[in-house]
Amino acid sequence: MKSYSFCPICAERLDHALIDGRERMFCPSCRWVHYINPLPVAVAYTVNAKSELLVIRRAHEPAFNEWALPGGFLETGEEPHEGCLRELMEETSLEGKIERLIGVYHRDVELYGSLLVVAYKVIVADDAITINHELFDAGFYPRELIPEVRIPLHRQIIVDGEKTQNPAFQQAAS
Repeated sequence: MKSYSFCPICAERLDHALIDGRERMFCPSCRWVHYINPLPVAVAYTVNAKSELLVIRRAHEPAFNEWALPGGFLETGEEPHEGCLRELMEETSLEGKIERLIGVYHRDVELYGSLLVVAYKVIVADDAITINHELFDAGFYPRELIPEVRIPLHRQIIVDGEKTQNPAFQQAAS
């Protein structure tokens, strides 16, 4: 995230100060503080009736041409689960139902800075895919045939999604 040089409230030049234990930009005139907060993202770990996992191949940065899970930024006024299903629909035309939360993750990425990522397991009944301009390809794959997903967070979500659906893991956690 690009840092401010001038106050968005009163247009004074910002200074650096230690505020709440962190180095922050603040306005010496009106006392406005620039808090750099994470951007919210939702990711869909999507499976069909055959328990195959949906992976998509991205057509834009970040991670151009990489296999990934569908997802994207939440919009104002949108609950994380709503954004997850909206992104799935926009990218693949699939309508899904949230089964459960897989996890919440924080990542710092070069292009956007700090991200707060909420991942859900989504079930689709009709798995007929129509991709939009954000993707080169998309498909459902059995676990042993999933294309290589190299984005570390997406790999982690896949591992976490598989852990929590494994009955042996659930019994051990009880």
